[in-house]
Amino acid sequence: MKQYRQLAFGLVIALIALYYTLRNVSFSEVISSFKEMDYIYIFPAIVLIVLSYIFRAYRWQALLESSLKINVSGLYSPMMVGFMGNFLPARAAEILRPYLLSKKYNITFAAAFASIVVERLFDMIILLLIFIWVFWFEADAFSSNIEFSGFSVQEMAIKFGQICVLAVILIIVFIYLLLNHKKKMMKIVGWFLGFMSEKWADKTKYLLDEFTVGCEVVKKIGTLAKISVYSVLVWVANIFSVYPLYFAFDLQYKTIPSLLILGVIVAILITILPTPGFLGSYNAGIVIALH
Repeated sequence: MKQYRQLAFGLVIALIALYYTLRNVSFSEVISSFKEMDYIYIFPAIVLIVLSYIFRAYRWQALLESSLKINVSGLYSPMMVGFMGNFLPARAAEILRPYLLSKKYNITFAAAFASIVVERLFDMIILLLIFIWVFWFEADAFSSNIEFSGFSVQEMAIKFGQICVLAVILIIVFIYLLLNHKKKMMKIVGWFLGFMSEKWADKTKYLLDEFTVGCEVVKKIGTLAKISVYSVLVWVANIFSVYPLYFAFDLQYKTIPSLLILGVIVAILITILPTPGFLGSYNAGIVIALH
């Protein structure tokens, strides 16, 4: 029942976001735009999207090096099925990917989940770097006059940036303490688990142990470099996958900065409004960025 309520809530948010996105749209103009669209540009867009997922698979392989030795081809299936979980409520894809991996291969859920946490850490760092660049060189993109459903986009962007910085710091500190001061961390965790039964306390400590193993990958400089390179490639392919569509619809401004602004605003909207399949929130981000 709880899952149905979450799904219903997500769909309501999606419908509100879609209403905001489409309320001033002329559908006759939309149809006309698609008729005039140069469809040849769809092919490079698809190629870049596929490349972004290939880079994700190679990055995931590197992230799992301390826990699981596996070919990239073996990761592609659980990764793609996991991403389909974005249509489920409450960011289920983040849990589904490590769950599928732990069921298919000899790896614990906690160790697999650690790879997702580190993956998200790298994504947030790259997003913050893009975010800082946009605020530094393209500050007008976040004018205080731009609003979404009555909320200032500038204020949302600043709050989003602050939360990302805090999340990055907390995750880095947590992983550092786990890897370098594990005994002290386990004592602290043990104190917090004092109210639980011995069975559940032992299980939690075991999961934390496995999670630590999954994080060991960040101690290897070579692997860390690979993860960094693949993370950059993921973002480059992902952001530039939209660029061919600028030409397909013959948009007025076909600049690289506009792509970065688009990427940041879409990231903000789909994070603040985690609708099923990013329905509505993604569309709203596109509309705000292009205007």
